[in-house]
Amino acid sequence: MTENIALVVDDTPANRDFLERLLAQAKFSVRGAESGAAALAALKEDEQLALAMVDMQLPDMNGLQLTSELRQRFPDAVIVIATMYDERSLMERAFQRGCNVFLVKPHGFMELFKRLTTTKLEDLRQQQALVIDQYGPRVYSTSTRG
Repeated sequence: MTENIALVVDDTPANRDFLERLLAQAKFSVRGAESGAAALAALKEDEQLALAMVDMQLPDMNGLQLTSELRQRFPDAVIVIATMYDERSLMERAFQRGCNVFLVKPHGFMELFKRLTTTKLEDLRQQQALVIDQYGPRVYSTSTRG
């Protein structure tokens, strides 16, 4: 059976620890990192990354840059950007870089956990441009209509 490896990248130790515990409860083998460089070094070339939780603000690069790197190296991974900023322009850039889920802190963690424990990871991979925020989960739309 293939190991479900999850990567948590957050420079705040308490946030990283919370996410690591959450993903371990969802049956992932979790690796943690405090920076983009540490995240890339934490994974061996032959490993298959299933899920990455990426904080938007890291000490050495931003979450968009790391998302691009991870998407290139692990094209089948589900990539979640977690941030406190819910700006449409940021969401759009995140999805353009290869993010699958844009999670607005702190509202989306339990919804994501529920999805990870009740549905297949493949379902998240197939559903492009999912936003999870204080209003609940929704598909991101570039439409300007309200």
